[in-house]
Amino acid sequence: MDNRAIHLIMFTLSAILSLAIKLNREVYIGINGGLDVLMGSVMSYLYVVILVSGYVTFAHSVTNRKLRNCIISITCGALLWEVHQYFLSAMYFDWNDVAATLLALLFLLLLQHYKPVDTPLRPAEKQ
Repeated sequence: MDNRAIHLIMFTLSAILSLAIKLNREVYIGINGGLDVLMGSVMSYLYVVILVSGYVTFAHSVTNRKLRNCIISITCGALLWEVHQYFLSAMYFDWNDVAATLLALLFLLLLQHYKPVDTPLRPAEKQ
């Protein structure tokens, strides 16, 4: 399976999951403390995954360098937004969101390392 297919699957599943969580978050709040933390922070993780996967899926040409820069830029933007929330009275800064964003960075960089986007395809082996 090539890298674009993997990112298309991740994009689709992450978008569906984030929509389901956004619509049903209030139903699950208060059941369990760990579930509350997970439901609050998974959106930060999915935000980074959706944007990077969308870039790989819909961009015409993607190289390893462009993808690495994209991953780092989107993660930095998400972290800056989280820090910005500290200074707004209406928003809430959460260390769990920072950890979820960094986990998304780690996951995407590992995926790129083990499944690079611009490796040439090997010809089918003859049997």
